[in-house]
Amino acid sequence: MATTNLSNVIPVTERPTSGTKSLKSTSFSKNLEQHSILRPGAIENLIEGILILSDQRELIYANDSARRVLRQLNHYRSPANLVPIEIWHVCQSLIQSRSLFPNQRWQMESEILTDDFTTLNIRARWLRLETIQHPCILITVDDRYQVIENIALEEAQKYGLTSREQEVWLLHRANYPYKKIASELCITPNTVKKHMKSIYAKQKEICGIDN
Repeated sequence: MATTNLSNVIPVTERPTSGTKSLKSTSFSKNLEQHSILRPGAIENLIEGILILSDQRELIYANDSARRVLRQLNHYRSPANLVPIEIWHVCQSLIQSRSLFPNQRWQMESEILTDDFTTLNIRARWLRLETIQHPCILITVDDRYQVIENIALEEAQKYGLTSREQEVWLLHRANYPYKKIASELCITPNTVKKHMKSIYAKQKEICGIDN
């Protein structure tokens, strides 16, 4: 059973950029092409999930990453319940903020811990579209560990790390203490320290960063 923690409630003073869309998927896709931040070619392959919902819980759009999240959260539920309650809970908080503060634009942020212990970061904000009468909700979803892993792998390639150093660096970037890294990789804490010393030396050589 997934759990939700509504961690941050952030007022957004500026309106999101308007675009043109329709509830019909064909015209919606065409209109997406006119929106600089929501072009299908640019967002289908994003690691970050993108969802657009109506304030009546109707799914208007989801990119590939978001559809994977929906399947993950709806695994034990009826397919009819397409928008998971964990995500809709964040949307309801956003909708409530509109009633309490009609002259402000808010962004809601929450973390969801799934059944397989994946931590999903959920952000929801209003999105005004010209061809839809009511405001829509723009939701972004990312797997926190996956984001960290991708950053760590990019850095590992940049610094020229060995395969073992990559493993150590990934766990370090995920905030694992040295003892935990050692336990995960079946090495000693002193070996972890040696790898980290080597990593920092390579990092300093490439980036000039002094740790």
